[in-house]
Amino acid sequence: MDIAKKVIAKLPLDELWDEKEVLTARRVSDGLNASEIIEMMQAGATFVVADLELRPRWIDPAQRFEFWKTEVKSRLAEPDKPAFLDRFPDEYCYFASKWQLADGLPLIVLERHH
Repeated sequence: MDIAKKVIAKLPLDELWDEKEVLTARRVSDGLNASEIIEMMQAGATFVVADLELRPRWIDPAQRFEFWKTEVKSRLAEPDKPAFLDRFPDEYCYFASKWQLADGLPLIVLERHH
């Protein structure tokens, strides 16, 4: 399969890829809350959005704080609690997990539910 055309077939994700290759990465933890995300962003982590039938969307690290404020903050589902879509703007939400790339860079993966 052409990696540039590979889309997400199921959630939760079990691998990560970009436009060039499948990455050596692993899920470290699930159910990140807002304070954990902010701490990770301050340490340099950025976001990857995972949505069914789409390719992973990598957020430019320079835009991560703006993306957090305008897109994620109001749509972050609380860990270990039911997420009722009608309680989120535009009726979708994100579940956040921490991933680690082989080179040590942490990522915040946002699995979008709608």
